Amino acid sequence: MKKIVAVGLLSASLLVGAVAHEAEDIKKEVIEIGQETSKKLLKTLVPELKKAMKEGGPLKAVEVCSKKALKLTEKVAKEEGVEIKRTSFKYRNPKNAPDKYEKEALEYFEKELKEKGELPKYYVQKINENEYRYYMPLKIKGVCLTCHGDPNHMDKKLLAKIKELYPNDKATGYKLGDFRGVIRVTVTKEAIEKHEKHHKE
Repeated sequence: MKKIVAVGLLSASLLVGAVAHEAEDIKKEVIEIGQETSKKLLKTLVPELKKAMKEGGPLKAVEVCSKKALKLTEKVAKEEGVEIKRTSFKYRNPKNAPDKYEKEALEYFEKELKEKGELPKYYVQKINENEYRYYMPLKIKGVCLTCHGDPNHMDKKLLAKIKELYPNDKATGYKLGDFRGVIRVTVTKEAIEKHEKHHKE
């Protein structure tokens, strides 16, 4: 009987070890897909904004952001086979308001920043057996302050345009280096399998 029990315990420990290893492999894939997708999105959006700023200044940039940002985000998501969203507690577009899982991620980054003085590189959530979420934090850079800085120091025409496009705007009052929000990438098991297959080819 003791031998049978011992063998049973050994089998159970091996199973737990295998499950833990699989979970780590999945997390690694989620992080890799999340990082690749987030960087691709930034490389898609930033040049569009810079181009608009060069052609027509902040007013043009705000218009481009309102008309193109979501479409470009959807384009990258489709190409990568994932879902992408930019979200923040201080959002500009109501479509970017955080859900309960995103609020948890935003709170995590805020807590880490407050306690440790720096932002973690990422955050990963397991939503269910088929869905994971990767979050990349975003910080305010100098160019961001033009449209997201102190309203008292912003161009009046620009403020009026923002109010026209986003009546319930919350995304001003930032300082250089502030935590702005996150890029959220939803990764499914199917997306992980496709990613693994692509890298093996």
